[in-house]
Amino acid sequence: MTKLGSSVLLISLLAGPPATSFQTDGERQYLGLARETLRRPITADELRQAVLSPGGVESIRSLYERSIAESLLVRNTVVTPELGGEATLDRGHLTFVSYPDPIHPILREMVSRQSDPGKLLEFLQSSADGKEVLSNTGGLHALLYRISTQTPTDSDRELLRKTVDAAVASHFKTWTADPEIQQRMIRSTEWHGRYVGFWHIHPPRVKEAGFTEGIEPSFEDMNNAIELGQFLTLVFQPEGFDAYDLAPLAVGRKPDLSQARIIRYRSPDWKNHFEDVVRAQR
Repeated sequence: MTKLGSSVLLISLLAGPPATSFQTDGERQYLGLARETLRRPITADELRQAVLSPGGVESIRSLYERSIAESLLVRNTVVTPELGGEATLDRGHLTFVSYPDPIHPILREMVSRQSDPGKLLEFLQSSADGKEVLSNTGGLHALLYRISTQTPTDSDRELLRKTVDAAVASHFKTWTADPEIQQRMIRSTEWHGRYVGFWHIHPPRVKEAGFTEGIEPSFEDMNNAIELGQFLTLVFQPEGFDAYDLAPLAVGRKPDLSQARIIRYRSPDWKNHFEDVVRAQR
C-alpha cells in the first residue's frame, strides 16, 4: 500500500511559468522531462523492453535486495519495507529515482526505544511524522502515557511490544510520498530522457522457510494510477517479478486490475540468488 500526499506532480508543473533563474538545474531538467514526454510519449512496448532489458532487470533486482537489507526483525518475523519514487526512460535505460519514506526512520527508532516508554513518547511527540504514527496506532498514545507515569508491569511491557510490533507490521509495509522530500529530490537529482511516472515495489515477504511473492497492486495503488496517470508497481515473485503497468487504468478511470499491462520476468537463477540474499541477512 502506498500513500501519496499533495505532491508537486510533474503534470501540475506544466501549467506553471517557464524555467527561471530561481530554479535549480534539477528542477529545470525535471520540467524538461515533461516537454520531451509530451513531444514523444513512452509507448507500452518501449516500457516493456526497458523493464526486461539487462539493465532494467538489474535495477529492479537491486531494489528488492535493498528492501531486504533495510528490513526490520519483529518477533522473529522479517518485515521488508516498500520503496518508491519516480522513474525516467532515456535511450532505453530505466532509472528509478528513490524517495526516502519519512515514516520508516520513526519505526526503527520505536523498536530501539521501546524499553523506555517515557522517552519513546517524547520522541514520537517531537515531530509531525511521529505524531502521525502515534495517532494512527490504536491504543499506543494512551498506553505510553500510562506506563511512562508509573512503574510498568511485565504485562504492560508485553502489551507495548505487541503494539509496537503491530505499528511496524502496518506502517513499514507502506511507502509514503512526502511533498517536501519529493521537492528536495527533484532539486538534487540529474534528470534525463522522458518521464515514466511514479513507481513502487511490493517486496518479498520473508518467512522462516525462505520467502514468498509480494502482493499484487492494491485498490489504493490503482486509484493512485488513475490520479497520476501511471503507478508502476514492481511485484516480487520467487522466480522473478511482475511489473504492473497501471497506465491503462488512468484511461478507463476505473480501479480494474484486469486492465493493467503485466510485464513478467522469470529466471532460473533468481530464486537461488535471493535465497543467498535472505540467508546473508539472517
